[in-house]
Amino acid sequence: MTAPAPLQPSPLAVREFLGLVGYAGLGTFALLARDAAQAPDIRTRLVLSRMAAGELAEIDYVEHLVSEWGGEFDQLLVSYRDLLNDFMVRAVPRDWWERLVRTYVGYNMLEDMLGLLADGLPPSVRDRVEASVGKSGHDDYVAAMLTPVLQAEPQLAARLGLWGRRVAGESLTLVQRLFAEHPALVELVTEEGDEAARLSRLMGHLHVEHSRRLQRLGLNA
Repeated sequence: MTAPAPLQPSPLAVREFLGLVGYAGLGTFALLARDAAQAPDIRTRLVLSRMAAGELAEIDYVEHLVSEWGGEFDQLLVSYRDLLNDFMVRAVPRDWWERLVRTYVGYNMLEDMLGLLADGLPPSVRDRVEASVGKSGHDDYVAAMLTPVLQAEPQLAARLGLWGRRVAGESLTLVQRLFAEHPALVELVTEEGDEAARLSRLMGHLHVEHSRRLQRLGLNA
């Protein structure tokens, strides 16, 4: 007998999600800012810096939502700090291209997961989160930059394909750890079945989107 996901998540689940959105924004800001600092030209540095600034702008609104739901924003952020910082340690790029792919894979997989979890929020919260957290356009930007380079350099494409798979593997491992350390978030997974089945389907969705994203670059997932 299976247990469906609760129709109405607990306040704790909502607060945990908002904290995750907040720290995801903070972590993405740091990731994009590091990429910008290593950019090979001023235009790329400017574009990535603007994307990073956009992440910070969204955090203020999320903090307001957390207070409405009775949460303490700083404490929620701290609860995710070690988890997301591990991503930076586990996937250290050797050059600019690996740096670009790391963010392309990790950042967009995180965005995919947040979108899937948002489906389980109360509609009033989901609508406000979606209205405040916009798309940066990072995936389109990286695809436009990388695709012609990879077409011209098959050896680089082969290396980055392997690197992309490694980054995805590290990311999926951290997703599993996320739900182990923050079990209330499972309430937001809207798939059918028991907890294990729902999480398995969510992981499957993440892998499918990752594969699609690498294929867009002409890389094997």
